[in-house]
Amino acid sequence: MMQKLFATAALTLLTTAPMVASAHHSPSYHTHHHYHNGGPNAYQGPRVGLGISYLSDRYIDTDTGFKLEGGYDVNRIVGFNLSYEESGYDYYGYQRGSVDYSTIKFGTDLGYAFPLSPSVSLKPYVSLGFHRTTEDDRWCSYNQCSSTSYSDTNTYYGIGMRLTADLFYINVSNEVLKLDVGRYRYEPDQIAVTVGLKF
Repeated sequence: MMQKLFATAALTLLTTAPMVASAHHSPSYHTHHHYHNGGPNAYQGPRVGLGISYLSDRYIDTDTGFKLEGGYDVNRIVGFNLSYEESGYDYYGYQRGSVDYSTIKFGTDLGYAFPLSPSVSLKPYVSLGFHRTTEDDRWCSYNQCSSTSYSDTNTYYGIGMRLTADLFYINVSNEVLKLDVGRYRYEPDQIAVTVGLKF
């Protein structure tokens, strides 16, 4: 289900970009265009967004959580990103409980923002950086409840695509976290779709 969500979001980016670009080429576009005046700052500046996020691999499949992100684009190629993401899941059986993940990430994205019009660009990129992830486990059995918490600071890498139009952007990313939690070593995919404002 989540893979379908990611594929749908990516497809939305690819199909929306040409339509947005052609719309900005209409005659009225040149009368009110204000996205950094289409000048050298069109690919620079801060951005902030909010969206959904989840973790998935053969051991983990969380429910959909949320992502809060901020970033700064240096130019067409280089951008920096800071984000906070939360997701988790509940389980039932002879034990019942929950597992919650929270992740802070700081890193860079490297790609190229292809101009589709003076105010619209599409940037496929690779990302890499560092993350701090905490796993909180809670479970109950035979009327007794326990909890544990693990944290790991490690690296991540991934791919993504960001569509920017005027002051608005949509970002789709799939980043792999290297994660040592307790006795286990994971490399889950952290998949997110965010929307936000570019300043």
